[in-house]
Amino acid sequence: MNQTATPEQIETLRQFTPFQDLPDHRLEEAAAHAQWLEAQRREVLMDLGDTEDASLFLVKGNIVLEAADGRQRVIKHTDPAARSPLSRLRPSRYRVTALTPVRYLKIDNALLDNLLNEEEASEMLSSHYVVEESGVGGGEADFSTQVMAQIYEDLHHNRLVLYSWQPAALGITRLALRESGRPAALEPLIMLDPALTVKMLRRGTAPGAPEVEERLGNALNRMGMNEVQRLAFFNLFRESCNPRTAPLGDAFRNAWEQSIAISRLCAALAKAHGLTPLDTVLTAGLLADVGKLTLLSYAYNFYREVEHQELKEAVHLLGRETGRMVLTHWKLPEYLIRGILDSYNWSQEHGGSEPTLGDLIIAARLYTRLVRKGKEFKPVPALRKLHLDDPHSNKGQKMQNMVIQAIAQAREVLGLVRRARMPAQRNEEEMREEA
Repeated sequence: MNQTATPEQIETLRQFTPFQDLPDHRLEEAAAHAQWLEAQRREVLMDLGDTEDASLFLVKGNIVLEAADGRQRVIKHTDPAARSPLSRLRPSRYRVTALTPVRYLKIDNALLDNLLNEEEASEMLSSHYVVEESGVGGGEADFSTQVMAQIYEDLHHNRLVLYSWQPAALGITRLALRESGRPAALEPLIMLDPALTVKMLRRGTAPGAPEVEERLGNALNRMGMNEVQRLAFFNLFRESCNPRTAPLGDAFRNAWEQSIAISRLCAALAKAHGLTPLDTVLTAGLLADVGKLTLLSYAYNFYREVEHQELKEAVHLLGRETGRMVLTHWKLPEYLIRGILDSYNWSQEHGGSEPTLGDLIIAARLYTRLVRKGKEFKPVPALRKLHLDDPHSNKGQKMQNMVIQAIAQAREVLGLVRRARMPAQRNEEEMREEA
């Protein structure tokens, strides 16, 4: 246990949620009394049923939380979940094991609670940063409740996690790194990833601007080619994921494909009805489901595998509210925000007889769902206004074809075209599955 704390230890401590708002003298006291420890691969940091009244914080490396029923969750020191204590409840509900050599710190809970005020200690005990049970009735807190608390907290501290689907991010980065012309030439490529698009818009906004840049081309030119390529590279290696387990892997892929289709349909409708600026319409369509993408990003970092039904319910119940929070907090242009928020209310009449941005997003979303999920729709004001209330009409058929074409073209550009398997390959794979 340290008698004095180094400046490096104080700054390390500040990265963890319970300590972020502490004054310097309290941080120094906490760092001085903490145990700064190291563990080798496979070493157990805390075992199931452990009753030691101390909290562990992961400084460097990867650990795995293993519950009594065998469920596991890997946590990296860069994950949002690592900003909170590991397995706070006593007796411990998890075995905490090092997957790599790790550095971590241990601090006595009594000291920790004395350093924090009553409200802060209560928040940490409730563990709204996910890595713990609620303790209510001995069961786990609802996934939706925990993940929304985490999203809200991260928005408040300007560190929201928004992941790109890794296969798409990889194709975009490869192509972006080959470009040597004007940064704006990369606009169509960047627009194949909703997460990367909004990051570019925010990074390319002029300092002191009241709103995030509305036009991606302007943002890219302001950043310069080197910065655009650098951000794409780090987005791939730090902020993209390709989950290997269902349902999350399929959910990320479906969210990406849906965003591409909605954006493409919005652009076509904007051209047909003279709605401008076109690049804003494209962006609005691409970000129409940013709430869903945010929830998926946090489900990926959740301490256990999320079941299909609870993920589906979370997106259904919280997708719109999450989208509203993200769009508003990020200060995206009011016109874009209003269009996306209007699209959440399908049954309402938006504006007069002329189509609005919200109408375009509604129509694009409904036709995308029709093609991809087979969900029939009832005529709504937006569809009547755009003369798209009959999916069997020529216009309706064109919209449906466009959904398929948009996704296929995006896949082709990024090298994601599915190759047909040869009969011998198919038989071999089927035999392995049967075995």
